[in-house]
Amino acid sequence: MTPIETRIVAHHVGGRGFGVALNCPPDLSDEVVNVLYEADEVCARAMIAENKSGNLHVLPFCLGKGNGNGRLFITKNPYASSNFEPDSSYYSYYCELHLSGEVEGVMLNNAVYDVVYGNDFNVVEARDVQIRALDDILERKEAPDGLVPDFLSLDTQGSELNILKGGEQTFHNHCLALATEIEFHPMYKKQALFSDIFDFALKHGFHFVGFTYLQEISPHRLPLGARAKGVLAFGDALFFRNISSVRSIATSDNDLYVKLMKLAFVAMNFGHLEYAIQVLEEAALAKPDKSLCDQMAKRKWFTFLTDLHLAVSRLPRDLPHFDRTLMIKERKAILDRQLEGTPPATGTGTAGAGGPSNTTSRRPSVENARIRHLIFTNPWAAVTKLLHHFGFVKVSETAPDGTHTMLDTQVPNPVTAPGSAATTEVEAVLEKYGYSWWADTVRHRRKSAEHCIPGRMY
Repeated sequence: MTPIETRIVAHHVGGRGFGVALNCPPDLSDEVVNVLYEADEVCARAMIAENKSGNLHVLPFCLGKGNGNGRLFITKNPYASSNFEPDSSYYSYYCELHLSGEVEGVMLNNAVYDVVYGNDFNVVEARDVQIRALDDILERKEAPDGLVPDFLSLDTQGSELNILKGGEQTFHNHCLALATEIEFHPMYKKQALFSDIFDFALKHGFHFVGFTYLQEISPHRLPLGARAKGVLAFGDALFFRNISSVRSIATSDNDLYVKLMKLAFVAMNFGHLEYAIQVLEEAALAKPDKSLCDQMAKRKWFTFLTDLHLAVSRLPRDLPHFDRTLMIKERKAILDRQLEGTPPATGTGTAGAGGPSNTTSRRPSVENARIRHLIFTNPWAAVTKLLHHFGFVKVSETAPDGTHTMLDTQVPNPVTAPGSAATTEVEAVLEKYGYSWWADTVRHRRKSAEHCIPGRMY
C-alpha cells in the first residue's frame, strides 16, 4: 500500500517566474511541495537551473487535453503565451495595471502602466510542442516522487479546461481545491470561458467559492482624467471540494482524515475560516489509525489547524440576530425605554409630567437623533430636515424619489460594542502562525457586529 503523504502537494501549471497560487506563511511553507509545469521549454530549463528549493520542482511539459502535437504561441509579453492563438479583435483593448514589489529585478511602488493587448499579445514566435495529459504524466510516475496534487492551480491563458480534461481522473480522485485563471471574453481563439470551467468543476464535486482576482478591460484608451469603468474580462476563480465528495473519493478512514485536514488547511489559507472549521468537524468524526495521528502531529500545518479548532470551540456563542422581526422588536424596545427615561422639562409650560411640555422638551433630542440617522440612510431628507430645523424651509416628509423620512427616533450604530476584546484566542492563533491579515479580517467582522448580539443591542 502506498504510504499517505502528509505534506500539502500543490501542482501549478503555467509556472513562469516561479509564481504559485497556494502561498503560505514562511513557517508553514516548508511543508508544502510545489510542482510547477512550464510549457516554454527554454524558460523551464532556465528555471530548473535556477531552482535551489528542495520543495519546488519544475517540469518542462506543455499540458493539454491529451498526448499529441500542438503549438505554443509565444507573445511579446511572454506571460501571455498560450496554446491558443490570441484573438486580434481584442488588440484595441487595454487594461490599467498597478504593480508593487520586485518585478524583473526592479522594485516598484504602485507603478501604473497600460497593458495594450495589440502590443503584449502580439505573437513573436509559433513553436511546435508536444502536448501532454496530466493523467498520463502521473500514471508514468514522471512527477517527483509520484506526488499527486491536493491543490491544483492553472494560469495558462485560455487552455485551462483542456488541461482539466487531460487530468480528469487526477482531478476527480485526488484534488481538493482548484484555483484557475478564467475569462469572460474569448481573448484567445476557441478558448473555454468561465461557465465551462464552472460546469466541469461542479460535475466533479466542487463548488465555486469566489473570485480571488478580477480585471476589467476597455476597448477605447483615453487619457487620464477620462477613465472610469471598463468591462469585466478575466480573473482568477477558486473552487473547493464538497465534504460529501471527499467522502466519495476516500479509499480508507486514514485517507478520508488526511484529505479533510488538507482541505481545511487550503480553505483557511484563502481565508474561508467557517468552511475550514466545518471540514475540521467532519474530520473529527473520522477514525484514523493512531500511527497516522502521531505522524500528522509532527506537521506544523496540522498543529495550526488543531490549535485553531480548539480556539474556535472556546469562543462564547455570540451570534447576531437571525430573525429580523425579533431584531426590530428589540431595537424598538430600546428606543421606547430611551424616550421614557427622558426627564421632564422644568420652568416652562403649564402641563405636568407627561403633558404637552414634557413632549416638547424631548423634541430637540428626538429631532437631532433623526437627522443623524438620515445622514446615513437618506441624505436628501437629512438636508431638508436641517434646513427646516434652522427655520429656512418647511419640510415635506416625502423625498423626490418617493421615499419617506423616518418618524421613529434612531441613533447611529456604534462600530464597536463597549467592552469589546482587543484580540480573541482565535485571532491570536492566526497571528501566531503568520496569518495576521486573516486575523485582522476576523477582528473587523467581530467588532462591527458585536453590538447586535440579542439581548445586548447597543
